[in-house]
Amino acid sequence: TDADNMYFIHPDECIDCGACESVCPVSAIFPEDAVPDKWKNFIEVNKNYFNK
Repeated sequence: TDADNMYFIHPDECIDCGACESVCPVSAIFPEDAVPDKWKNFIEVNKNYFNK
């Protein structure tokens, strides 16, 4: 799945500094309220990763 190849950001540890945005190899890191519609499903994928 796509989730097998992605990096995850812990929502409780993120301080919204933006440092990860410039190092993301696919430019897929956004503030939650700015996530493009085509990637909004990954908000939940990321949250669920840490709730295993």
